[in-house]
Amino acid sequence: MASDQRPDTDDGGAWLRRLDGAQAIRVRSVIRYLENGGQLIAVRLVEVADVFYSVWLRLADRPGEFRLNQFHADQPKTFKDVARAIAFLRNDFRYFGVICVATDRRQATPGRSLDPMA
Repeated sequence: MASDQRPDTDDGGAWLRRLDGAQAIRVRSVIRYLENGGQLIAVRLVEVADVFYSVWLRLADRPGEFRLNQFHADQPKTFKDVARAIAFLRNDFRYFGVICVATDRRQATPGRSLDPMA
């Protein structure tokens, strides 16, 4: 079984780039990055179809957006509650900036179309 992720070799392997181009970073790497003077410049919480929120980060010195993975695993760190996600970001990363909350879910409302041109 082939993995859909490969390590980004310039930083010890905890920075991951998926084969589809998406990038991910483990919690422990973010903590180390911040301890070494790095800075978070943006955070997004994205609600996925199963009503969990994944965390996406923008780092000051790296292009693109990184999905936050668990501390010891290459699986997304998710939260079922937005308040817990915000508390995690504030307590563990000391991030007090803007946090955008978005959804990937698209559910049709009776009588309304999802097409913005309709």
